[in-house]
Amino acid sequence: MDEEKLISKKDVLEKLGISYGQLYRWKRKGLIPESWFIRRATFTGQETFFPQEKIVSRIKRIVEMKETHPLDDLADLITARVNDKLEVAFSKLRKLGWLDDEVIRACHLGDDQSALSLKETLCVGALRQLERKARKEEIDLAKQTLDRAMGLGLIDRIRQERLMLYLLRKRLAAAGISAEISLATISAPEAMFDPETEVVQSVDLQMLLERIKLDLAKGSEPTKEEEEK
Repeated sequence: MDEEKLISKKDVLEKLGISYGQLYRWKRKGLIPESWFIRRATFTGQETFFPQEKIVSRIKRIVEMKETHPLDDLADLITARVNDKLEVAFSKLRKLGWLDDEVIRACHLGDDQSALSLKETLCVGALRQLERKARKEEIDLAKQTLDRAMGLGLIDRIRQERLMLYLLRKRLAAAGISAEISLATISAPEAMFDPETEVVQSVDLQMLLERIKLDLAKGSEPTKEEEEK
């Protein structure tokens, strides 16, 4: 697997126009995870780097939202203090294209629902991404895998570490007979599979959770404007 692209602290400050003080204030508030501060040796000594895609997206969102939300409210919204009872408006998921008939079927959702829990929304988002290449039975397999992992504390784990949902296919042959089996597994990005196993699709669950908390979880009920559209 390709290593995640990093960006230096100096480049973050210059590129996004923020100060050293702001960066570390947001860290103390829990707006930027400790695990994103990566110390690396360079020819000038130790320097701090960040996962580029995550840190750029996060800081842009903080800058945008801090104009209308107190800093402590942002911390509750963005960090792990958001609990599993957080709800996302069903209508918002429809509007953003996260729902279609196949996802609704696989997740056993009904049109009479007004909101989904954090766990349900994570499943919806993951299955929606897999749907591009997955077969119907593979969608069901991925849903079963996610459900089992949720019962074992998946949400807490992906708050602490980066995990991927992998959809795999493997061809087996014996005695002149061949068959293809599908597998779904949740593992670290560095996971390696044997050469005969094809990675059909992967979903970054940590990034998906962050997107849910930042872009979707702004109240469980649709606004009046959304209801009228």
